[in-house]
Amino acid sequence: MLTIMYCILGLLGALIVFMIVRTILTKPIPVVKNEFVPKGVDADLAAEHLSGAVKFKTVTLTSPLAETDVFYKFQDYIEQCYPNVFKVARKTLINRYSVIYVVEGSDSNLLPVAMLAHQDVVPAPEEGWIVPPFSGEIKDGYVYGRGSQDMKSQMIAALEALEILLKDGFKPKRTIYFCFGHDEELRGTEGARQISKYLQEQGIRFEYVLDEGGTILDGKMLGIDNKIALIGICEKGYADFILEVEKPGGHASSPSKRTSVGLLAEAVYFTELAQRPTFFAKPTKDMFKALAPYMKPIFKFLFVNRDILSPLLRLVLSKAHPMTNSLVRTTITPTMARGSDAPNVLPPRASANINCRINTGETIEIIERHIKKVVGSKVKVRIDEGSVNPSEVSDITSPGYEVLKQTIAEVYNGYITAPFLFIAATDSKHYYPLSKSVYRFTPFEKTEDDASRIHGINERQEIKALATGVEFYIRLYQNSCG
Repeated sequence: MLTIMYCILGLLGALIVFMIVRTILTKPIPVVKNEFVPKGVDADLAAEHLSGAVKFKTVTLTSPLAETDVFYKFQDYIEQCYPNVFKVARKTLINRYSVIYVVEGSDSNLLPVAMLAHQDVVPAPEEGWIVPPFSGEIKDGYVYGRGSQDMKSQMIAALEALEILLKDGFKPKRTIYFCFGHDEELRGTEGARQISKYLQEQGIRFEYVLDEGGTILDGKMLGIDNKIALIGICEKGYADFILEVEKPGGHASSPSKRTSVGLLAEAVYFTELAQRPTFFAKPTKDMFKALAPYMKPIFKFLFVNRDILSPLLRLVLSKAHPMTNSLVRTTITPTMARGSDAPNVLPPRASANINCRINTGETIEIIERHIKKVVGSKVKVRIDEGSVNPSEVSDITSPGYEVLKQTIAEVYNGYITAPFLFIAATDSKHYYPLSKSVYRFTPFEKTEDDASRIHGINERQEIKALATGVEFYIRLYQNSCG
């Protein structure tokens, strides 16, 4: 018995030594940076252009058959703001309101790059705003208004940067595509998907595609004394499951033993409780692998040995914060419920919406089986037709990813980059048939308060951060197309 115990202790000791040595040998990989001197962005002019862009009420059309001229007026506006870009850009309208602008490069042997943005914004009721939501008011160093962050700021930054370069005589070697959809907030089926389909028919392939998504965070929460720039290399799937219960209706004064609302409430309760198991998808493993060398000793020990300590790490991450929880599992969230139109009427039908963001490695079918098992046979489960599986995972060894890393390091003075599983949805998921290098990065530093304003009241874009975003695109064009 003692012999067995000694053997176990010996193996445990050897494992601990192995983990310590492994931690010590894990070193940061230096990023080779070229000297970057900012070109002197006119922040006030960029803010003025963004302010004007916000004034166009380009709210997502709820029906593909809806008619409006606001997207055409918005396009006319940005074309007037950037005369040097649109003197050379070729314009193609897609499915009425989406648009492609192409700036030809001098070397046709180089694959083009695509810069994405969406023209549409979510609705903005005026209640609670300190300024009208479509005023574009410039106030206290910010541009206020719906779309100022999501995502007219990124569109303006991308165009502003190329305008500055062209004015200074820059001649791109690589062709640049600007692809601006008009229904990203409704999953991009009428906009980005149609743009992608058109480009596939034209035989276009991209060196890389860049959209909104990844962000800049303070590394202290992971024991890193630096800022972290996360580049989204994929995105979670999106699925809405509708739970439905049908029971005889009637007056609430004489209810049946089980009502449709009661059964539905029970189903919703158990569905929310029965979350999917945690696991590290490959993009999350790659993120921790990239970040671990920069962490302080305890954090470094834990994340370098994440394969051995996986159960402990997954438990901690699932409890620490909603953001970290969403990185390690498919989230299952009740969002809407419908029943009777009157307080004293038993509805013959009650329904609820369960919104699921599906982790890479799982599918809509897996989640559907899970929910059906949880709610049982008395509750019908159907899938909304707009649901999509997780996107493909982009290559983190490609030239496109490397140029993003280099550009971030140069513009943001050595910020650490890492790949990232983007937990929301973007237009970029539609572009994988055109490139295996589809990335998501939003080049604006923002506070947690400002980030929480996206889709909320008092959305605003800091002007200083906007100017740095312009510098990011200037350097990206120089590194990619110069």
